Amino acid sequence: MPAQAKKLRPNRLFVAVETPAAIRSVLTELRLHFPGLQWTPPDKLHLTLRFIGLVPEAGTAAVQQALRGIRHGAFRLTVAGLGLFPRRTGGIVWAGIREEPALQKLKRQVDEALCDTAGLRLPDGPFSPHVTLTRLKKPPSSALKTLVREKSVERFGEMPVTAFTLFRSYLYRSGAIHEPLERYALTPEDPSLDE
Repeated sequence: MPAQAKKLRPNRLFVAVETPAAIRSVLTELRLHFPGLQWTPPDKLHLTLRFIGLVPEAGTAAVQQALRGIRHGAFRLTVAGLGLFPRRTGGIVWAGIREEPALQKLKRQVDEALCDTAGLRLPDGPFSPHVTLTRLKKPPSSALKTLVREKSVERFGEMPVTAFTLFRSYLYRSGAIHEPLERYALTPEDPSLDE
């Protein structure tokens, strides 16, 4: 496809918090307890703040500009527990994020920037912070449900949140590729968060 035609295609965008290497390692080790499932590659483990969807190239620049205006302090999140979003044709196994007011505030600021500054119309809905570990191609078995339940109270560690990222996503039959377009630093409140 010519480069000019590629430029005209809309971008599939989402805003997320990237997981640090230590958390990625712990979550990836969990796959040993779930044989037969295709686990999310470690470099794709993230916490989605807002899935935006398809945006034209000109709109992408407006999104980036809007997100640059967000001012928020750095904070920590606790990754704990496994859960399951069952669907008729499959589902998602995820690692949970403990409730944290700073995360809710950052999520609100992202949504407000995208709507008020970038002029996007975003769907309302509950925010259930999680890290997707695997996407199921068929409904979960009772054995899988039991495994998830057994890990539902396990704590996987803390992660510092010192930035958030705008990603462009490409969908292929082999899976999605996530390309970071721009990272937005949060204001350090505690020097140890930068470690």
